[in-house]
Amino acid sequence: MKLPDTNPRDDPAGLWALQLELLAMAESTLGPRDSSKKLYQPQFSDGVPHIFNTKNPDGVIVRLSRNGERYWPTVVYEMAHETVHLLNPIPGNANNLEEGVAVAFSMVVQPLYGICIPPQMKSYLYALGLVVALPGGPLEAGKHVRERAGAFSVATVQDMEALFPSVDGAVLSKLVEEFDRDME
Repeated sequence: MKLPDTNPRDDPAGLWALQLELLAMAESTLGPRDSSKKLYQPQFSDGVPHIFNTKNPDGVIVRLSRNGERYWPTVVYEMAHETVHLLNPIPGNANNLEEGVAVAFSMVVQPLYGICIPPQMKSYLYALGLVVALPGGPLEAGKHVRERAGAFSVATVQDMEALFPSVDGAVLSKLVEEFDRDME
């Protein structure tokens, strides 16, 4: 897949096309998104990449960092991760499971665009380490979790035990814990 020869901040149509392409990949891998939320045009904003539920609670926006305004590889890296959160844009913090699957999805998608930006933060590496312990790998396991629980961040230890009886219970408990981005 080829990235545009434009500056991302000057190419809203390119951003939108990439968002839809990544969303189609995420849905084909992890199952359909919650279609009750309208998806709006991605935006660049200060701070870290995140999804933003609109004031009218029927919509959601991917907000990308300013680092991607002039660099498509950063946009792909960030948007692929955030696209997993678009599947079930639940207000509040995600759990380790959702963040780990988001990291894994970003890592799978990047080579399709000829890039490789590995995660650096300890918290994301920790979440990724937890999901790679799941049978079938993070993406296949993630699809099963969404089929059973509906969304990553509402999955319970009981859901995880039913799906993955061979995985250590301590790992399953850590997967459903709230993600701590600033872990030391």
